[in-house]
Amino acid sequence: MSDKTEATIAEFFRRMSTGDTDGAAELFAGEVVWDIPGATELVPWIGPRRTPAEIREFYDLLDKGLIKDRFDVERVLVDGPHAVAIGRLRSIIRSTGKVIETAFTVQFEVNDDGLITKYLMLEDSWHVAQAILP
Repeated sequence: MSDKTEATIAEFFRRMSTGDTDGAAELFAGEVVWDIPGATELVPWIGPRRTPAEIREFYDLLDKGLIKDRFDVERVLVDGPHAVAIGRLRSIIRSTGKVIETAFTVQFEVNDDGLITKYLMLEDSWHVAQAILP
């Protein structure tokens, strides 16, 4: 299972690196446990999602809300169906021009079909919320 997990996560980040968010969304199962915890009342793209359609909406909201500058995956650790990606990102909030720079981790689970069933991104959510405020 580790090989399948590793291949799925590598393909996910490959698609994301080329801006293929529709293709990235296709790698998710029909039911997903997705969350980016934080101030959902301020930041419209974070929070829980459960379906590929909701994940596509995340990417649309993200593109409308910020300019992605850097998203560097430093390492991916895989253990069977589980994986953790560790890295750093830098983005600019469109409405305020403020910069977000933060470390992140993303926890994944991949099923036997090679589809992602869990996505939990942890970042400096306080910094993200502060960058949204005028």
